[in-house]
Amino acid sequence: METQKTAETSKRKHFIDNLRTLTILLLFPYHISMIYNNWGETFYIHGKDLTIPSLFVGINSMWMMPLLFALAGISTYYALEKRSNGEYIRERFNKLFLPFVFGVLLIVPIQPYLASLFLRGQAGYFDSFTWLTDLSGYDGAFSIGHLWFILFLFVFSLVSLPLLIWYKNKGKSTLGDKLPLPAVVLLGLLPCIGSVIKIGGESTKSPTENLAYFLLGYFLLTNEKLLEKLDKYRFQLLGCFVGYAVFSLYVIDGEFFEMISWLAILAALGLSRHYLDFSGKNAKYFAKSSFGVYFFHQSWIVIVAFFIFKVTDNPLWQIPTIFLVAVGATYLSYEICRRIAILRWMFGLKE
Repeated sequence: METQKTAETSKRKHFIDNLRTLTILLLFPYHISMIYNNWGETFYIHGKDLTIPSLFVGINSMWMMPLLFALAGISTYYALEKRSNGEYIRERFNKLFLPFVFGVLLIVPIQPYLASLFLRGQAGYFDSFTWLTDLSGYDGAFSIGHLWFILFLFVFSLVSLPLLIWYKNKGKSTLGDKLPLPAVVLLGLLPCIGSVIKIGGESTKSPTENLAYFLLGYFLLTNEKLLEKLDKYRFQLLGCFVGYAVFSLYVIDGEFFEMISWLAILAALGLSRHYLDFSGKNAKYFAKSSFGVYFFHQSWIVIVAFFIFKVTDNPLWQIPTIFLVAVGATYLSYEICRRIAILRWMFGLKE
C-alpha cells in the first residue's frame, strides 16, 4: 500500500511540476504584453496600445495566477505528508518569507525606479521607499511587485495550517472522490464569494479569492479519482471554460468571473495529466528553476524594456528583443545565485 501511494504521489508530481513550469514561463510574454495594454493600466514601462498583446493578457489573466495558487495547495498536501508541522513552518519561512523580504529590498526596487524615470525623467533609486500608493509601483511608489504572490502564499500557508493539521490528524482523505464532477465545478462559487474582498488600487488582488483556490487545490485536486475524471473529460471542461468565458464576458458582464478561472484550472489539470505526465533531465531542470524564474523575471523585463525603448519605438523590434534578453538574463541570474550559498539562502533557491 505504501509503495502504491508513493508511486501515485510521484506520478502526480510530474504533471503538476510541468504545468507549473509552463505557467511560469508564460509570464514572460504575459508581462511583456502588459507593456502594450490598451485599457489604460500604465505598468512600469508603457508602449503603444496594441490589441493582440492586450488580448493575450486578458485571456491568460483568467487562469494563470489562480492556477498557481491551486497548484500550491496541491504541493502543500504532499509537503505535509513528508514533513512535521514544525518542519513545514520553517520551510515556508525560509522558502517564502525570507525571499519575499530580500526580494522587496533588493530585486523589486529597480521596477518603480525605472517607472519614475520613464514617467517623469528623474528619480532617486530609493525614492520609492518614501511614498506609498497601491503597492504596484507603476507610478514609482513603493512596490512589492510580482512578489505579492509569494507573500500571499506564505500567509495562506500559515493561516490555513490549523485546518490542514486538523484534517490530516483526523485521518481524512481528500474530498475529490466523494463529489460528482458537476458538484466539483460548482465549487467554483467559493472563489466568487471570496472575490468580494480586494486590496490594492490600480492592480487589485483578492486574498480571499486566492485562498479559496489554494484550499480547493489541497482538499480536492490531490485526489486521484477526481484527477482521472478531469483527464477523461478534459476537452469537455476546456469547452466549458471557453463557453462560459464568452457567456460571462459578453452576456452577463463578467458576473461570477471567478468561475472562469476554476473551469480553466480543472481543464488545465485534466489536459496536463494526460499530456504532461513525464519527467526527464530538461523537465527536472525547468521544474527546479521555476521559483527562481518567477523571482527574477519581471525586474529583467522592466530593465530591458526601459533601455530598448530608448533605441527603437517599433514594437516589432521591441517585443522579441525584450523577450530574448529578459529570458537569458533571468536564467543567468538564477544560475549565478543558486551557485552562491548566501544568495541561494536569501532567494530561496534550490542548489
